Amino acid sequence: ATHEGDGGRVSSSGGPRGASGSTMTKLALFVFFVMTRALHPMLIDSSKVEGKILYAKNTPIALNKLLTLVLMNMVALLVDGMRGVRLCWQPRCLAIFGMIGVVYALGDFLEMLSMAKLSGGVYQVLLQTKLLITALMCMWLKGTGQTPLQWHVLFSMFLSVSAFVLVDQGGDGGSSALPIMAVLTVLMKVAVSCYCAVLSEKYLKAFSDMPLYAKISGLSLTWAIASLLLCMTEKQVARQGFFAHWDHVTWWVTASFVIKTVSTMYLLQALDSVQKNIGEALALIVIYLSQVAIAGFSEAFDLSVFLLAVLVVILVKTYLISPKPKPTGVKPASRQMKLVSLKHEGSPVMQSLGIRSMTCQVQGSLPQGVFYGVLGGLHPVCGNTDPNGAESCELMMLSEAQGSTSALPVLPTESLTVLGEVRGPGAPRQVVTSETCMRDLEQARARFADDMSHVSSMV
Repeated sequence: ATHEGDGGRVSSSGGPRGASGSTMTKLALFVFFVMTRALHPMLIDSSKVEGKILYAKNTPIALNKLLTLVLMNMVALLVDGMRGVRLCWQPRCLAIFGMIGVVYALGDFLEMLSMAKLSGGVYQVLLQTKLLITALMCMWLKGTGQTPLQWHVLFSMFLSVSAFVLVDQGGDGGSSALPIMAVLTVLMKVAVSCYCAVLSEKYLKAFSDMPLYAKISGLSLTWAIASLLLCMTEKQVARQGFFAHWDHVTWWVTASFVIKTVSTMYLLQALDSVQKNIGEALALIVIYLSQVAIAGFSEAFDLSVFLLAVLVVILVKTYLISPKPKPTGVKPASRQMKLVSLKHEGSPVMQSLGIRSMTCQVQGSLPQGVFYGVLGGLHPVCGNTDPNGAESCELMMLSEAQGSTSALPVLPTESLTVLGEVRGPGAPRQVVTSETCMRDLEQARARFADDMSHVSSMV
């Protein structure tokens, strides 16, 4: 049985002082995240000459990926020596994260293409449509719906974003005031980013045994290659050279790309997705106020624009805290299988982590990955199916504290009933860790409790 995770370290809190320190650290990281998200489009705005980007749009992206690649290999050398450098170049890393890097390169290219026609504030507001686009993608690809409240909030957010763009552009909705192609490019960028986010979340967690610097290095290599190939498609690079029209601000744009890439990967280890989305929404207010305060941007304060920006932030927050849709339709029937054998000792790996578990075999095929169910018709359990045999699994009791040394439970019936799935199978040769074992247990308990509350509500 295998579990995914980030290392079997057990952290200890130092009481109230430790909790306070952790809160302050997260607050500082959140502020840093907001500032990086605000400064990046502002720097691209500053690099324009009379409202136009004169340098080849993809050159800062290609150079920043090369710099990120070198930076991550230097980090690997400092942290783990030559072993760390070898991890950055292992085929498994390049194959998985290299694929994602190509898609990210397309997203960066679309970003620069849209920023050539839009201001940083308008661009950041349009990015908030990612919640609506993600909802539509989930409905199409996964069949996951939204509650009526969430659809109303998403539609309100779409109208607020549209109003902000129209008012900020100072037009009446005509084509002269609003660059339609630039807006469509941003929406394409958002769609690509949503797809990248799904891939990144999946593989960053699945390959948790791999250091983060190795993952970023694998991303950056193909990201750089794809960006260089996109550079070749720009006639300006062929005619005038790679660094044509570069100045000190362009170098700052390149540096901001590096900081954005690396900090995003590291900060997402500390900030959850809700904080990330709120942070990106708050960045648009920082951008607007900064453009009003800094003389070089020639942006006059407009109360209506500011209030629309605040409204977008509030709607993002409302969507994120709104109740999620409950599963609809008929729940798959539970499966009861005859218990063939049950052993008190768990696998050696689980024993080394101090996780109490049992190994068992059943007649029939268990679901792949981690599931929850009932052992012997009485004991709630969390199980992990053996990837080498669907009839074998490792079980953890939901009703007892880990570390206890109780004997085999009394079983009224020799059966194992599978009630539902916790998550899919992990990646091959994945390192087993205590953190994800505990996370699997918590999710199994939550889903088991939801099932019980649903049953009780129908009684």
